[in-house]
Amino acid sequence: MAKVETKIDFEKVAFDLNEWYRVIKQNNIPKATAMREKIIKALPDMEKNQNVLLYFNLIDSRFKLMTENYSESGNLLGKVKYETLETTTDDMIQYYFYLFNGMYRFYEKDFIKAISSYRVAESKLNKVPDEIERAEFHYQTAITYYEIRQNFFSLNHAERALESFKAHEGYINRVIKCHMIFAMNKVDLQLWDEAISLYKRAIQIASENKEGYSESLGYFNLGICYERQEKLLEALECFEKTLSFTLSDLNCLTIRNYYMLSRTLYKLGSHEIAREWRNKAITYAESVNEHVYKTKLNLIYFLYDETNSASFDENMNILKEQHLWSDVADLSLNAALYYKKQENTDLSSKYFEEACTAKDQILKFTEALS
Repeated sequence: MAKVETKIDFEKVAFDLNEWYRVIKQNNIPKATAMREKIIKALPDMEKNQNVLLYFNLIDSRFKLMTENYSESGNLLGKVKYETLETTTDDMIQYYFYLFNGMYRFYEKDFIKAISSYRVAESKLNKVPDEIERAEFHYQTAITYYEIRQNFFSLNHAERALESFKAHEGYINRVIKCHMIFAMNKVDLQLWDEAISLYKRAIQIASENKEGYSESLGYFNLGICYERQEKLLEALECFEKTLSFTLSDLNCLTIRNYYMLSRTLYKLGSHEIAREWRNKAITYAESVNEHVYKTKLNLIYFLYDETNSASFDENMNILKEQHLWSDVADLSLNAALYYKKQENTDLSSKYFEEACTAKDQILKFTEALS
């Protein structure tokens, strides 16, 4: 007599997917990775259910965002787009698609499309019963509004996220990150003392809870806060502290820190050491296809090292073509201040004007979203 195969209830797999997603939101990469392997083994033996399979692919795309496999996440979202939007009436699945698509667009630095996706997700938020899921939405939206310098929108969403994360155990990582979002916006508003206090609080919470990555990120962002005030020695100290966390764990923070180390050292006149960090950063950028940071590294080289305004402008045009106006404004202002110190009034005026034009472009982002 043939043995009857016992199928796994799709409700059981759906429950496991919910638990997996909860761990992903806690940013627990080792645990989430182990859970993913267990779920993949169970899928072939699951009762057929298209929504559960679709749900798995969507959560997997979110997992790949967390582990910085951005192209794989985008490929998954592209594959499930039709099924998600055309063949299912499940509000939660559609919500997840728009939320994760917004996150993917954010990592691709396409902030307008990210906000557009979040707005559709927000229209479905009233169907989401989980308070932590709503907090996650506000957290992701806060980050994206910050990137287009919509500071008050960003602060509003971050406040709503923080209230929920603080009320639940297991989300200390998100509590820390919310403090950093507050601080980042305060830096833009030039509320320096408030920003420094918030960063130091985030670093303290991270240290107390042994959240090494968050602690390193806190030092990195505090370093940017000091660098923006031209407190270069304090900035350098923060970037060096960040380095002690990230040398053994290459990730997106690594290249950002290498870049800021190089930039700060150039400003301090330590060209030889600055050049070493720039070369390390270029090598890393090429290994992970990070074209934006490669361009930014070229910009600081053609400003502070081989001072060449034509090559500087050529690289600046690459950022303009990608509508990265915050970076354009920041680097144009640095160029203006550099040439002002060189008493080159023509180039100093030119780059002050470039910085103002870039800030106007940021404001046009708001018009495109209205």
